[in-house]
Amino acid sequence: MELDARTNQLFIEILNNPDETSTSLKKRHDLTRSQLSYSLQKVNEYLDELNLDPVTRTTNGHFIITKETAEEFVQNNSQITKDTYLLPEERVQLLILMLLSKTEPLSMNHFIVELNVSKNTVARDLKEVEPHLANYQLCLEYLRSKGYRIKGEEWNRRQLLTDTVNTINQSINNEALLKQYGDITQSQLAEYKKKVSVLEKRLNLRYSDDKVNTLPVLTLLLDRRIIRGKKINYDFELDYVELQETKEYKVVKEVFFPKYKKEINEIIYFTLLFLSTTLTQVDVLSKGQFETMQLAVLNMIDRFEKVAQVSIDDKNELLKQIMLHMRPAYYRIKYSMHLSEVDITRQQSREVSSIFYLVKKSIRPLEDFFKKSISDTEIFYLALFFGSHLLENNSSLLRKKDPTAVIVCTNGISVSLLMKQTLKGVFPEVDFVSTMSLREFYAQDVEVDLIFSSVPLDIDRRYFLVKDFLTDKGKMQLRQRVMNETVIGLDETSLAKKIVANVLQQAEVDDKEKLFFEILKLLKDNTSENAVIDNEANHFDQLMPKNGLIIEENEVSWHEALERLSQPLIEEKMIEPRYLTALKQELSEIPPYIVFRNQLALPHTEPEKGARGVAMSFGIFKKGIVAKTGETIHFIVLLASNNKEKHVDALLEIMDLAGRDTVLSDLLACNDKSQVWRLLRLYRINYWG
Repeated sequence: MELDARTNQLFIEILNNPDETSTSLKKRHDLTRSQLSYSLQKVNEYLDELNLDPVTRTTNGHFIITKETAEEFVQNNSQITKDTYLLPEERVQLLILMLLSKTEPLSMNHFIVELNVSKNTVARDLKEVEPHLANYQLCLEYLRSKGYRIKGEEWNRRQLLTDTVNTINQSINNEALLKQYGDITQSQLAEYKKKVSVLEKRLNLRYSDDKVNTLPVLTLLLDRRIIRGKKINYDFELDYVELQETKEYKVVKEVFFPKYKKEINEIIYFTLLFLSTTLTQVDVLSKGQFETMQLAVLNMIDRFEKVAQVSIDDKNELLKQIMLHMRPAYYRIKYSMHLSEVDITRQQSREVSSIFYLVKKSIRPLEDFFKKSISDTEIFYLALFFGSHLLENNSSLLRKKDPTAVIVCTNGISVSLLMKQTLKGVFPEVDFVSTMSLREFYAQDVEVDLIFSSVPLDIDRRYFLVKDFLTDKGKMQLRQRVMNETVIGLDETSLAKKIVANVLQQAEVDDKEKLFFEILKLLKDNTSENAVIDNEANHFDQLMPKNGLIIEENEVSWHEALERLSQPLIEEKMIEPRYLTALKQELSEIPPYIVFRNQLALPHTEPEKGARGVAMSFGIFKKGIVAKTGETIHFIVLLASNNKEKHVDALLEIMDLAGRDTVLSDLLACNDKSQVWRLLRLYRINYWG
């Protein structure tokens, strides 16, 4: 048995210097702890062959060599050469490297020559290779025409290659071994080192020293396998369109695949290889992980139903759509890949904003799966799936509130703008989405509730012919005609606002708020049957009984607050006493899922536990109650609903109210219930206005 030059040098230094330590050797030779241990293992195997005592180490890093070993070593020193000695397990790793990086068929003679050992030694080493391969669901095969080869799935072979390169990298002469037995030239290695360096800079990454050593070798050998047709296949078909839009994918493609841009699967594999913290197969989405993630998504949907207190129809279809989205999203979330950010604050739709917030409140199961928080951008895309599904299933959570209209005008921009301004004054409840020319109208497939035109239109659906300039009488007649022929009309709130605005132009009013409520009451009592009345709308202040408002100055416990809030609903026969019992049993303290924006709690439970109608009670607790997560809650709204649709408008209002710091501050300052009622009504009117 022989020692390589460096191991021999280390042994000589230990012999010649009794005060030598592990730390001084590592520092002087630039060695890692594992590399030094590896060399000492070689030394001890060599000494064992000479029937000498091994080198041992003390707890403080000094070496112990017996006198007999030191004296005998001097006598046998002439046997040590500079040729490399390979341990049996080291030869196994190099055999695997040769088999996975080969450029030509490998026979027994190849191994004998490269390893410089006998045929029997190679035969024994190949037998040791087989159980090692079995750990990766692979096997060793020999064909006379193709020589030795490793048979099995390419996923597993790449996993084995990764582990093998990492293991050999721990050797003292790692680069020399990888180049020799991986059949890699110095120029090839330099080329791939440069690629890794470029990728580091462009992606603003910084790899550890180990990765800097292994990634060039690994990517070179993977490229070699791809050229030989050894390509990756996934467990199932994945849609990588979204991954292809990421910065990481584009940089990897430009650096490593400038000539093979159609190799999408391989570009994805390389992208994940560079983004993963450890180069292991577990970083790739497998069937098992997909099923676990699917369970997390299902739990998220269930949590959404619980938070929003709604029933989602055709839940399996929603799950299917989200899972199609989550396949590429898995990698974006896991590796923090950069997707275009969405400015949530610019999403003006109340419905989209509310759905986003509900999904954010329900996202915990997915975050537990990924073991990290999920960005608002990813949550927003999930919210779009929820919103689309609820809309398709006609959920009141996304019920459309305002009718839409277009204006067709052929008389130029100025007249078009004047016409639009006039019609917006006549129909303030209508959303005028566009003003267009006759040619534009015919060229587009316009989907709106109302069409107003200054010229006759050749269409099969109803439209309203409007003069460019309308007198006051003409405006009244047009409005009456639209209201008579459609169910589109002015809701009471909008009309009351319009009337108050017109009155203020003609006269001074001391109490504008009182005037508004008087007009609103009058309109509600005399609304035309053709006016827009959303009979299904249930606003939160309208769901509260007269005694359902509580202002508590003293300090109370969570369960005492539930008792106070339940009492008016029990008196109104909206809930049974057992509903309160269920709340106390389920909510020993204020859980996170019922707390909106860290300020308002919404306790509720299943209708089957005693809800007899749809109602709410509203409590202001001046001293506050501490939630499970530490927030002090001053506002509690107790919800009871035996219909998971009728309370949705109220829920949207409550969710929005929880984020209105100014309104909540005003409410907390109130000592009179009439003040609270007025603020709540004003808030609700402004919300829908």
